[in-house]
Amino acid sequence: REANSVDFVAEEMPSGKPEAVALGSATLLALSAPVALTAGSAFVSSNAGPSHPQRSPALRVTQGHGSNALRPARGVAAAAGVTVSTAVLGAAAAMRRSRRPVRVAVRAVDGQWQPRTSGWEPAELQAERARAQAMPEPGNYNGPRYMGPGSVTDVFIDALLAQQQNGVILPQKDIYLMVLDVIDILRNEPTMGQVSIPAGQSLTVVGDLHGQYWDFMNLLSMAGKPSPSSPFIFNGDFVDRGSWSIEVITTIFAMKLKDPQHVFLNRGNHEMLETNILYGFAGECGSKYDMDLFNLFSEAFRNLPLCHLVDQKVLVLHAGLPGPDPRIWMPGQTHDPTDSIPLGALPSLQDIGAVDRYMEIIPTAYAESIGPTTTEKQVVDTRIMIDMLWGDPRGGDGYGPSYRKGKGVYMFGPNVSEAFCQKNGLQAIIRSHEVKADGFRWDHQKILSVFSAPNYLDTGNNKAAFLKLARAADASVAIEPVAFSAVPHPDLPPMHWQEHITQNYSHLTRTMKKKVSELSFDEFGDSDFEGLMNFDEWEPDEAEQFQEAFKVDQYGRDLKSD
Repeated sequence: REANSVDFVAEEMPSGKPEAVALGSATLLALSAPVALTAGSAFVSSNAGPSHPQRSPALRVTQGHGSNALRPARGVAAAAGVTVSTAVLGAAAAMRRSRRPVRVAVRAVDGQWQPRTSGWEPAELQAERARAQAMPEPGNYNGPRYMGPGSVTDVFIDALLAQQQNGVILPQKDIYLMVLDVIDILRNEPTMGQVSIPAGQSLTVVGDLHGQYWDFMNLLSMAGKPSPSSPFIFNGDFVDRGSWSIEVITTIFAMKLKDPQHVFLNRGNHEMLETNILYGFAGECGSKYDMDLFNLFSEAFRNLPLCHLVDQKVLVLHAGLPGPDPRIWMPGQTHDPTDSIPLGALPSLQDIGAVDRYMEIIPTAYAESIGPTTTEKQVVDTRIMIDMLWGDPRGGDGYGPSYRKGKGVYMFGPNVSEAFCQKNGLQAIIRSHEVKADGFRWDHQKILSVFSAPNYLDTGNNKAAFLKLARAADASVAIEPVAFSAVPHPDLPPMHWQEHITQNYSHLTRTMKKKVSELSFDEFGDSDFEGLMNFDEWEPDEAEQFQEAFKVDQYGRDLKSD
């Protein structure tokens, strides 16, 4: 693995052999093609359309399909990196001349299925709804039927939970229509939602669930189900890694449809196309339904809010606070708490609420986010999204490099969280994203992490937790963590359904034998287990490895060695 590679991630595959998994060259091309369209920018800008009345032009990876699609030439993935076909480059030149959006899509390569990287237009969603409605009625199915949002009642949800525990899922027609209705709801929600704790009641915040359905059922038995008197915030990472992601997301979406004003969803880094292909959810969709449903789920995920503000006092987001501005990357920076990028200007809640979240973060976007201060909305929005979906707290002040990606993802110190809360009048910030030994942890004085997947990946030996928020007598928000342990589940290993991708869609991923070495960090991109570590206790050899990996200048460009 080259030091500047950003598209690799590590997993323990179902075979038990440690392997590094990367997006296949064809898929990476599909995700990366738009980069060529605008210099120094990762996304194509286009109008959001009438379904996004309060949004500025959406940042979409690609847009358009069918006769407008441009297919890459064969064999374009070279050792030097991913290139774009001459047709795409020609379209880029035309856009630079006209300053009008260009429609580019990669729907298939050599006739092989590719994940849809384009946003859905209202007419396309309407056509997909008509296709779903024309699907055959299920035979030999006696469970609850989805007939629109009004059909989701307490009885429906109880029956759904029971049948899923018995291995029965909703019919394909029903799940398609359910996801389409959730998309309609999410498209009209703001990037930062507002939540109020009911008087005399409580609000429940749920952290990462990661497809651990039986543990989710245990959580609901303790916390109760969402209702108008008991609202819930699900704080991202509903799917991936665990092998019952379909059951988990179906349950959450059913609850959202039943009580759309009392069930709130935040996007996590596992509600992204890249991670879903690599960590199991895409394969689970294909195994239990079909890959076209995965495309529809991806559209729902792109429309998820980034955060929710509770009673103007507590901000709930999935991962991190906005990173340094200017967004510098220090050569050889280690995780020593005294080695940091200093605190700079921080955005307001209004700035975060104005982010156009309707985008996919492509593999090259992390390193490309590094650079000087800018007012260009597209760049600013991308940086904030990366931070809110990937960042982590650290013990020392300022900012430092993250464990999770090669470049462009940061950890933030206690002075950052304190300054952000003071600027925005916040009592605390609740986030998830990391395993915690007890299920929760006050990482900073005003940063509380909650993780709701116990015995993560069947090996974490961690407890999980959820949070109960209530109004205190002094008008503050009282926060009570409730910890719980794992419960038994059927004998199915984590990442089980990823085999569907590797066996049937091998062009989407490639496997590389991971170098045999014991590393206490995940060099390939996404390790929630780092939440169990003391971030500030590093051995010299570990610091040296990071210094070797990050030999770049202040703008993230690789430094040439003599």
